[in-house]
Amino acid sequence: MLSEAKINVELDTDSIKKYIQQKIDEQVHESLFLVDVDTLCKKCSMSRRHMEEEFLNDPRFKLIEKRKARKRFYYWEEAKNVIEEIIDEW
Repeated sequence: MLSEAKINVELDTDSIKKYIQQKIDEQVHESLFLVDVDTLCKKCSMSRRHMEEEFLNDPRFKLIEKRKARKRFYYWEEAKNVIEEIIDEW
């Protein structure tokens, strides 16, 4: 006759939440086409003022800027590449 086996599984809910959020962010990242200034600030975890001073006033950013009715938009992939270039110069 077989004896009963007990299995105890402990889950790290914080790690699971972080993993799920990371996967969601990856999916959103892949699906973004255009971003505005507020979205750039959020994705880069920077204040609007810092984003303006360090990135948006840079001539490379001005080249990729699209304007419509005083609103600024950027192609996400191009903006990400310019941000990386600027950060590499720090």
